[in-house]
Amino acid sequence: MPGICPICGKPNGRNKKACSHACYAELRQNYKTCIVCGKQFPDSKTNMTVTCSLECSKRHRKDLASSGIYDDALDAAHKITPVHPKTGSFETNIHAKSWTIKAPDGKVYKCRNLKLWCKEHADLFDGTPRQAWDGLAKIKYSAQGKRKNRAYQWKGWTLIDYDDSL
Repeated sequence: MPGICPICGKPNGRNKKACSHACYAELRQNYKTCIVCGKQFPDSKTNMTVTCSLECSKRHRKDLASSGIYDDALDAAHKITPVHPKTGSFETNIHAKSWTIKAPDGKVYKCRNLKLWCKEHADLFDGTPRQAWDGLAKIKYSAQGKRKNRAYQWKGWTLIDYDDSL
């Protein structure tokens, strides 16, 4: 005995849950309720979407931010960033590159994080560590063809090799 289609009310065929492919697709579709406006919207069960539209999403994120739910997380992130090995001023920083530089006296130095190395060896330079880092970085950019006014040395310091791969 055929049943009734729960979507359109037409009679089903034998061993069917809906009368057509379109009604069956509609029957299987999962719906969620938007937490901002209460409107029903189609979305899979495993998707973490909780709002029906971009406007509702913006409003929901604004409400979350104003409620202070993220304040503790941001404070914790700002505290851990300078001391974490991958984000702080260490040789293991995710942006650190390998450098081989030559001093004016001919001595060759190898380092992993140039900015950190310049800070630790500030007595070797005539300028500040930031000026030394900037000068050596400009030599690298010149070698890469990224500078119009090329630089091949900074106060006698030259770049022998660098490695951009991490």
